[in-house]
Amino acid sequence: MSNTAFSFLDQPARSPKPRTQGVTMVLDKNLSTARLSELIATGGQWFDLVKLGWGTSACFDRTIVAEKCRSLRDAGIDVCPGGTLFELSFLQGKFGEMLDEARDIGFNCLEISNGNVPISAREKLGCIRQARQHGFKVVSEVGSKILEEDHQLSVRQRIEDARAELDAGSWKVIMEARESGTLGIFDHDGSLDRAMLDGLLHGLEFRNLIFEAPRKEQQAALIGLLGAEVNLGNIAPEDVIPLETLRRGLRSDTLRHFHMHVPNVFIELGPSGARAASDRGDVVIVVDALRATSTIVAALAGGMASVRPVATVDECVGEVTAGERGGRKVPHLDFDNSPLAFVNGEQRGRALYLTTTNGAECLLSAAQNDQAVVLAGALLNATAVARAGLTLAQRRACNITIVVAGRNNQIAVEDQITATQIALGIPGAEVRGSVPMLTADDFLIDFLNSDSGRNLSSLGRVQDVIFCAQKDALNIVPIFERGELVVLDIGT
Repeated sequence: MSNTAFSFLDQPARSPKPRTQGVTMVLDKNLSTARLSELIATGGQWFDLVKLGWGTSACFDRTIVAEKCRSLRDAGIDVCPGGTLFELSFLQGKFGEMLDEARDIGFNCLEISNGNVPISAREKLGCIRQARQHGFKVVSEVGSKILEEDHQLSVRQRIEDARAELDAGSWKVIMEARESGTLGIFDHDGSLDRAMLDGLLHGLEFRNLIFEAPRKEQQAALIGLLGAEVNLGNIAPEDVIPLETLRRGLRSDTLRHFHMHVPNVFIELGPSGARAASDRGDVVIVVDALRATSTIVAALAGGMASVRPVATVDECVGEVTAGERGGRKVPHLDFDNSPLAFVNGEQRGRALYLTTTNGAECLLSAAQNDQAVVLAGALLNATAVARAGLTLAQRRACNITIVVAGRNNQIAVEDQITATQIALGIPGAEVRGSVPMLTADDFLIDFLNSDSGRNLSSLGRVQDVIFCAQKDALNIVPIFERGELVVLDIGT
């Protein structure tokens, strides 16, 4: 980057060519040789691999295709025909002839896919090995171009296929999303399917993958999650420089993230969202406003030494015990899951063991990674936990995930409102995730009218709801350390 204009500006590190990460794979639908030369001249340093899409190579005069291959390779850019051309050659029993023709024309890379033609895993792996033996760099593709078939392909199967293809010699494995960006890790409307992405990343190293992401918002989301060096494909030729500005924080979508160190904020649901955030190394703020995290905040504000969440009633054994199931007190425990039982300071200096229907499980799921930073958030400490989360995320150069515990595996309104207030306490942050933000005109009314609020009121716990509906009533931030929640000292 030393020869670029304004090179004195600090920017995220980018690997030099030939890159093995931060790869940009460009989709060439119908570029003329003249237009291709112009693009190489102006931005060729950011082109890593150009794919002559689908079967377009078979629609041009052979000399034109050869000239394009020569221009790209002279510029240090890999070039391959589309996977559709491979699939057709396989279908017709002419893969060997395709290999010879591709090599003679000047391609140095091949895409091996089975998105249209039902090629078995064994046959596909054999083709990868055969292409490697002929001297080609291979990118293989996982996923189907047929919507119904792609939906039937599980995350586990995608992981197994990708691992096998990498072992067979694939340089990278492409995650199919089509030119539209509406398959694979993206929903039908193009939004990121975090559950699928997190599942893939749990079993695969993202540097071995190329994510097809043709839309700007998809590119920004993946860069925000995985950094400037994520491999991206199906990039339109005219979008290569705009993509590079996203990678380097030279566009509003990523400037704050890279240059003001403002983390992205994600709002996700339940234990699965907590586990995925923990795996990513995010700062995780768990919210169960009615009542688990409110009780934890209140207990520490009331001077208790620690709160240890436990998953089961049988595990809830200790100095002071509290817990509920369905909002009702567990009979043999000392206390209900009520913040009012602890905020008064009568249990000062003692350790609380707490089991709840939803919140405890989310906290334990978030803390499964020993290196994870897990905070407890509630409306009671919304601003304090937002500021603490921001400080910790900036120190660690990571993102923040707010996990809403929910109720019966569904989003709980009071948690959604609380998560929104926490997110709004992180100025400048881009907020994404599977749980949409929800603002409130009156916290108390919304808490009382929520399903959880109505349930607690019916059980005679309306004062708990009233207490939990106070924003910023307490300035305590609980942090999970060695199996228990204690007061965070932000100076350490």
